[in-house]
Amino acid sequence: MMDSIALAKAIELQNQAREEQWRRREDLFYLDYGRDPWPLFTCIGRMFAGLRSYRHSIKKADRLEMSRSACVDDSCCDQAASRRA
Repeated sequence: MMDSIALAKAIELQNQAREEQWRRREDLFYLDYGRDPWPLFTCIGRMFAGLRSYRHSIKKADRLEMSRSACVDDSCCDQAASRRA
């Protein structure tokens, strides 16, 4: 029982010393916790981003306004009005 209390106290003192070092020099904090994410998470994130952009481009191409004519009647005007959707 006393061993576990002594171990907990030692860990607490070690953590306090490390936090004090972080306060003095902020770069140490980022060196400790600034690791790159796992490659699996990076790959999944890129896959989702690619699928999202692909789906967005497909939705843009399938709009109904693209086939709509700029002419009001059968007689077309000299200059077609362009519209941004």
